Amino acid sequence: MTPESASRQREFEQDYLTRLRAAGVACERAGWSGILVPHNLHEVDPWLIAGQLGAATEALVPLVAVQPSSLPPHTAAAMAAAYATLYGRPLHFNLVAGARDDELRRTGDRLDHDERYERMREYGLVLRALLRGEEVDTEGRFYSYRRFRLEPRPEVLSRCKLFVAGSSPASIAVARDVADVVVTHPARFPEWEETFLKPLLAGGYTGELGIRIGIVAAQAREDAWATAGERFPETWQGRQETLLKTVSQNSWSRRLAVDAVAEAAGGKEPDEEPDVYWLGAFRSGHASAPFLVGSHEDVGARLAEYLRAGVGHVLLNGSYEDDHADINRALLAARRSAGI
Repeated sequence: MTPESASRQREFEQDYLTRLRAAGVACERAGWSGILVPHNLHEVDPWLIAGQLGAATEALVPLVAVQPSSLPPHTAAAMAAAYATLYGRPLHFNLVAGARDDELRRTGDRLDHDERYERMREYGLVLRALLRGEEVDTEGRFYSYRRFRLEPRPEVLSRCKLFVAGSSPASIAVARDVADVVVTHPARFPEWEETFLKPLLAGGYTGELGIRIGIVAAQAREDAWATAGERFPETWQGRQETLLKTVSQNSWSRRLAVDAVAEAAGGKEPDEEPDVYWLGAFRSGHASAPFLVGSHEDVGARLAEYLRAGVGHVLLNGSYEDDHADINRALLAARRSAGI
């Protein structure tokens, strides 16, 4: 994921543009295919960020988060065409309905949760058609087009993928209709398989699978846990924010918050090894996803469960360049364990 432009918790030695370009180059050097560019009203515009990443790297593909309320689908398609013209490569779209209800209301978006996903379905169908070079002629509830076609349209746009983020019944239904890749912040594997994967496949989804998760790994398990504790200290403010998220409209934020509170209350015996799946980073307020923490083999074994189930995209949350070698060792252990 691209670095944050500003933080209340830390000061940055370098300016944002320098850090952004360095992050893109480091991801490419690590052998990773893409980088997530989030949409946040209080961050730098994701399309400007994508352009800087294109200029700084050779083949890295930005995964640009797009909220349908922020720009119409024909504009998103035109931005992808401009990117392809400038850099000779596609970019991918991460369609998000919006996690913060208060933020949506402040910008005039008064649709409820399921209505936002109805809009996303229309949005995704139009965007996909335009990227494929099709003529769009439709009269929908949210978007209307009359014999509209994207021009110019570089052929590389046929390689653009639509990612749909979410885990609610509404998002699963939309993913079935428009997603090339469906992404979720996964629960522990048995729960994720039962409550997310099986309903998704039962609903007829045949596309690719992705998970968004953080990884803190090291040769020694104790070193990984020391890094995780230092990087994501628990605070009173973080705990209060987690409690507030237990009533969030966003289904995966709500579920992770409930699980994070339960994890903190559960405790463990003094000689008991900590679970590799960890919600402490989420509970700290400094990360939006669960983490896998432990030795390369610990993390690899746990991640392999998702890979064996068909996950082909791992979107990393909260990594630093110094982590990349250890993350790659954990990913290698996961692929080996999964037989990939």
